[in-house]
Amino acid sequence: MVEHGKGHPDRLPRGEEPIAEVAADRLDEDGRHAGRLVLTPNRIYFLDDEHNGGAHDDIIDHIRFQGAEVTGDDTVGTLALSWSDQGKVYEGNTIELGAFKVAIDDQLNP
Repeated sequence: MVEHGKGHPDRLPRGEEPIAEVAADRLDEDGRHAGRLVLTPNRIYFLDDEHNGGAHDDIIDHIRFQGAEVTGDDTVGTLALSWSDQGKVYEGNTIELGAFKVAIDDQLNP
């Protein structure tokens, strides 16, 4: 996990400062989308590496956030995020996704 992320700072809205960032692939009905999960004080973002005009980006307001769960083995893990009765699954390094979940927990439950 990259603290104080460097991946897509230009794509975050003005005033949103990264707290934590991790490389992850979003898995959904459209396939696999490589990108980065970025935690800020107000939101969690998934920023698609291919940009696609933001079509594959996710923006999760903290007030709509319902939970996160990490599962996996020594090599590949999944992070399931749920918000407003919907959710997405992200895949990446198990340890890094676990650290990202801890950062979310610390931000939302200080």
